Amino acid sequence: MSNPNPATIPAPRWFAWLAAVVLLGYGAFLGYNFTPVAGGSDSSGYLNAAQLLTHGQLIAPQRDFAGLTVSSAPQLQPLGFIADPSRSRLIPTYPLGLPAHLALASLLFGWTAGPLLIGVGATLAAMVLIYAIARELRLAWPLAAAGAVLLGAFPVTIFIAIQPLSDVLATTWVLATVFAAFRARHSLGWAVATGVALSVAVFVRPTNLLLLPTIAVLLGRDRRSLVATALGGLPGALLLLAANSHLFGSPWRLGYVSIAEAFSFDYFGPTLLHFVKWLGALLPGIILGLAVVGFFLRRLTLRERLALALWFFVPVTFYAFYEFAHEVWWGLRFILPAVPALILAALVALDAFFARRTLLLPTAAAILALWAAVGSVLWTRHFHTLLSKTYERAYADVGTWARAQLPQDTVILTNADSGALYYYTAFPILRWDQMSPAEFAAHAAHLTRAGRPLHLVIFVSEENYVLNERVPARWEKVAVIAQRSIWRYVGPATP
Repeated sequence: MSNPNPATIPAPRWFAWLAAVVLLGYGAFLGYNFTPVAGGSDSSGYLNAAQLLTHGQLIAPQRDFAGLTVSSAPQLQPLGFIADPSRSRLIPTYPLGLPAHLALASLLFGWTAGPLLIGVGATLAAMVLIYAIARELRLAWPLAAAGAVLLGAFPVTIFIAIQPLSDVLATTWVLATVFAAFRARHSLGWAVATGVALSVAVFVRPTNLLLLPTIAVLLGRDRRSLVATALGGLPGALLLLAANSHLFGSPWRLGYVSIAEAFSFDYFGPTLLHFVKWLGALLPGIILGLAVVGFFLRRLTLRERLALALWFFVPVTFYAFYEFAHEVWWGLRFILPAVPALILAALVALDAFFARRTLLLPTAAAILALWAAVGSVLWTRHFHTLLSKTYERAYADVGTWARAQLPQDTVILTNADSGALYYYTAFPILRWDQMSPAEFAAHAAHLTRAGRPLHLVIFVSEENYVLNERVPARWEKVAVIAQRSIWRYVGPATP
């Protein structure tokens, strides 16, 4: 399939070798810092779902609680699952796109190398794809290379890339979709590829469906391309609808909370300010201003400008209403698939500025790339991003210890470690944060009568609150592992 939008001047051969060396080096850096650990709700949720897929399952059977009945399903659900006590099963809440990637890679390369290859590979592929799209937009190769550095060095990209999380993979498939769409108007093969890539992007993150207006603009009114794209995406769409129906009882339902619960007009203003603040801080300072100009410059066709604008502003507007998008700096991960459009618009403005200063353009591109790299180093140190390997490893340490040291018939009472303990052990999990003290007392009495040991796993910092206010009883401390304390239930609290 030929390129219908050839770049003006091809990159020199030495650049290809340099780019390969840089990508390999950066991949080694990310791989060294990658943590293939089932940690908090997100990473454990994805890895638990991936593990189910490797066993040919979408739904996990509920583990044995010796006939325990609960007043609310969340008491029985580890993070990353929805409990269905009536049918004794646990349903993964997260989209299956990343788990499917993780499952395939882990079957081929193991549960350490497999997730690492997906995380690192997706990041490097995203860098290559944004370069390729920049060339489709007829940008000079030094600017296209700078765009790859901007995306790869973006602190949010690094934060996600070194964990088994979906945001970078979602971005990569969005970039693949856009790249294919740029070529699809002149090739039915690329049109089919556009549909396939979009279906995978939506499988990884359902809100990537917000890319549809961008794709529609890029394809234009060419019916053959539109039909070919639809046919390419149809198998993936049917598979997604079938999976949703099997998991959640309806093709249109997802495991997420409802829009009514998580989205509100009250979040719009604060979240937009949050996005602007952190995009301006984490990217080189001139990028936002350049992008505003780039969206309007006639250096691109109207179709291309509109596509870039829709690619960026549609998901940003959508997530501006989202409850969790403005809480921390890495809340930008929700709009990470839109960030390449912002970068590309800024590069368009730079390309226009240096149109008559071509000798200065490589220097300007190098300065921009260096600015992004230095800023990334400073922010990564400021946020202690690379220490996430230590933080996340603690979840695995607790799980490994529990599997080796606790009785095989024990029931674990926990909260933040619930997803990780489900992944690393075969123990049934109860959530203390989802029950009242009276309900806890009843559950503990039931398990005692059934001869089942009960162990509590909590952070050391929350001992006073949990032991005295949430699960008051006679507890014996068994161990302290990775800032978690493990307690054995002895009996009800003394009156």
